[in-house]
Amino acid sequence: MKLDRTPMTILLLLAAVAAIQMTHYYPLLPERLAVHFGASGEADGWSSKGEFMLLFGGMEVFFVLFGAAFATLLDRVPLALINVPHKDYWFSPERQEESRAFLRNQILWIETATLGFLVALAQLIFRENLGSALPRLPGNFWYVLVAFVAAVLWLSVRIIMRFRQPREQAPT
Repeated sequence: MKLDRTPMTILLLLAAVAAIQMTHYYPLLPERLAVHFGASGEADGWSSKGEFMLLFGGMEVFFVLFGAAFATLLDRVPLALINVPHKDYWFSPERQEESRAFLRNQILWIETATLGFLVALAQLIFRENLGSALPRLPGNFWYVLVAFVAAVLWLSVRIIMRFRQPREQAPT
């Protein structure tokens, strides 16, 4: 199976967007940021902009590094550590390379979706802190959250469907 470079490329592009985003907004933000919002939508958690940038930037860097490391190391992970249904069939010698490539790509897509969610979330937080003295949870947060959850569910279903019981092993 040919390696699909698309998820890694998008992951790296999102990392560049995150770096540009942080660099652009840091000097514009107030020293104290609303970073958590209660059920009513009102800000109920605050942070210094330095702490926020360090924590959020650190999470973004973690996802990029984890994604890159995972893509690099999955072929070296012992089969005993891979847990998928019907592993004996899907990771038999004639199917192992294709199964590892599929799994690697799907997990990279999950990493990419997560980084995209973090970049979008940071954008919402930055815009809200710049636009109002009393920041509130932006209504479009829910669209971002639903899109992220839908993407992860779709990718998870793809993994489940890929490693379903093979036809030739189906019970009769």
